[in-house]
Amino acid sequence: MEKRQTTTSGMEWNTFLGLSQRLKDDNLHRDYLLITMGCYFGLRISDLLSIKWEDIINQTDINIKESKTKKSRVITFNPKVIDAINHSSKELIKKDGHWNSEYVFANQWGGQLSVSYVNKRLKVIFSKYHVRVQHPSSHTLRKTFGRRIHEMDGQSERSLIFLADIFGHSSTAITRLYIGITQEKIKNAYLNL
Repeated sequence: MEKRQTTTSGMEWNTFLGLSQRLKDDNLHRDYLLITMGCYFGLRISDLLSIKWEDIINQTDINIKESKTKKSRVITFNPKVIDAINHSSKELIKKDGHWNSEYVFANQWGGQLSVSYVNKRLKVIFSKYHVRVQHPSSHTLRKTFGRRIHEMDGQSERSLIFLADIFGHSSTAITRLYIGITQEKIKNAYLNL
């Protein structure tokens, strides 16, 4: 039997911003921080889940060594990420002044959340908040980042080159497919006939 590949879509940026605000308002601190950092950092979920509090508290950037590519990458914090860190960290701290875990995204025993847990949790969040994405998963966050970079640069080829480098893709054609540009253009071509 042939394995069918499913394609995850990213969120529209305004949809992400609305979801982020609603999670913050509903005091879902870990979910708020996960989705905010995921969409602003554009990291693979395994790299996002490996972040520790010491890496982000009172910092303005983070140096990540990507687990898949082994490349180092410096990510400068957007002011909205700093706000999310400051807001959420206050709620994710124990009464005695110590972190519940060294990991920002920790399970109940203090270890890293699993990728499968995050994927299940995102499906619950997207359903609860009526966020429509195709095949929601942790890739949704990374693809949201990619789409936003591409849109902010006027959907230029330059942004695709930049994203291919960030994502570790061997060509801009792969990046186009990854963030769903090709399928959108085909769909729009049919709709605009």
